[in-house]
Amino acid sequence: MNRFWRTLLSTGALAVVACSAPEAEPGTLTLLPAERIAAVEVPLSTNVSVALVDSSTACVVESYEVRVVCVRNDGSTVGAFGREGEGPGEFDGALRLLRGSNRRVGVSDGDRLTIFEPSGTILSSVQVPFLFRPMAPFGQTVAGAYDMSGSATYTLPVAEIDLESGEFVQQRLLPHPSNLGLPMECERGYTTGALDPAGRMAFATCQSVLVLWDGDDVVTFKDPTYASELPSETDVETHRERWRLAFGAPPAESQMLVYAETPKWVTVGGRSLIYDDWGRLWVALQRDRHEFSYFSIFSDTTYVGSVRVRDRIEGYDLLGSTLAVLVDRLPDDPAGIPTRGVDWYRFEPPGPY
Repeated sequence: MNRFWRTLLSTGALAVVACSAPEAEPGTLTLLPAERIAAVEVPLSTNVSVALVDSSTACVVESYEVRVVCVRNDGSTVGAFGREGEGPGEFDGALRLLRGSNRRVGVSDGDRLTIFEPSGTILSSVQVPFLFRPMAPFGQTVAGAYDMSGSATYTLPVAEIDLESGEFVQQRLLPHPSNLGLPMECERGYTTGALDPAGRMAFATCQSVLVLWDGDDVVTFKDPTYASELPSETDVETHRERWRLAFGAPPAESQMLVYAETPKWVTVGGRSLIYDDWGRLWVALQRDRHEFSYFSIFSDTTYVGSVRVRDRIEGYDLLGSTLAVLVDRLPDDPAGIPTRGVDWYRFEPPGPY
């Protein structure tokens, strides 16, 4: 049992802390080097999930065909598998991808997690809580959150699950910081979180707040690069299309007007927070997302710099010093159709290490 589970399951009292971000002019960036080394086209999709199974192979979801496609950074296809259904190798519901040890990829749909080789060979399947959202790569167990809704007394269930038996190894209910005495701009709601090997968990909430659970401490902090920004025309149209696909009809124009006049969250949708192999927290930002997209990187709660990538980020994954970014490439002509791709980057590890 790692330090996270030992401390969170102890009877010690929680400490809650609100941290001030380093002084910086809102919107100021300190760019860190990252080199794009490959760019591969993948099928159009509304799904934002992507998983690296090794440094040169990434898997994405082709939502219109309800299948997973795994590609190498030279453009070749390793596997394309799945279809709509409830049987072995079939998918029902929103798909989420996660890297596993030994070049495995996990596909979560509804209340099931199926483990595949990137070629499409099924290795195992296990029942998980409904709408399970993995928070870290899996080995013999997988950790994640599984209930993203609630009331003003909102708590988030987080569990570690044995992938052979499906049994809970550990479980914890995380209250929202507003229920721990911290002044917050909202009373509930966490994004999909990130868990590092040392046991820290990170989430985003309340539009621009980041939350770090570390042992007995609950810390809230903000990204010093965040600057209030309204949705772009692309953001609005993307929101409209995803609403239509989710609910079978477009949203009311009054709802779209509220969306268009509400400042964007600091993070993108989907799995926006990931810990790298050096324990640094990466946060994929809503900032810009036209010609370029941005990540903020933190050591604990200290901002250490940003990475800029091309095009409109929708999802990403990290493995060693490899960054894979799922992007929509917006056409120069506003009437044109975007294309979708996965770009591979090499970034500088922190030193010394």
